[in-house]
Amino acid sequence: HFALGSKRLTDSRLHVLTGLQRKDIKALRAEADLPEAPNAGPVARVLGYWLGADLPDRLPLRGAPPSFEALVAEVSRDVHPRTIQDELVRLGLADVSDGQIQRTADAFVPAADDDRLLGYLGANLGDHALVAVENVLTAPAQGPNFERAAHYNHLTPEACAELDALSRQLLGEALAALNARAAALQQRDVGQTGAFGRFRVGAYVLTRPFPEEERS
Repeated sequence: HFALGSKRLTDSRLHVLTGLQRKDIKALRAEADLPEAPNAGPVARVLGYWLGADLPDRLPLRGAPPSFEALVAEVSRDVHPRTIQDELVRLGLADVSDGQIQRTADAFVPAADDDRLLGYLGANLGDHALVAVENVLTAPAQGPNFERAAHYNHLTPEACAELDALSRQLLGEALAALNARAAALQQRDVGQTGAFGRFRVGAYVLTRPFPEEERS
């Protein structure tokens, strides 16, 4: 969080920023059990590529493209297609019948008891906070990141439900289009020099009653 570009984060800098003594910083470094960065894993990557590559929802399991076997090979050659197939079915993301696999979900959302769900939560909140903080730090100049929101406080439940449905439709379409383009660009760029750029775009909708004590 306190890094300066590619410069090494020294104990001295941490001492200046946090007030912790160097011996305490050294001890914390030694015993720190830092969580690994959340990894989408091959199942999520396969589903994401399936959604973004303009492929049919139903694919033959084997054979030349478009097939599920070819789809998995595009994403990773380190895992067998049958392994991904079984996991997609287990998670309720796909059905298999008559030698074909049918995608039944438009997103990979881990179960509540899956550690990956907390990983996604932390990554999404962390990046959103980073966007907001970088914008605040550049004020009053225009911030470097895109961040917008619309909010209204005097709507009926019916109006909120209508806006919720419309938001899900429009934001879902936008995310699907961005996912498709990002997947195509990554397939083109992977392995190239400097292909380490990280991109995250998200959307959320909140509908709640306005606090009674703040109503006017």
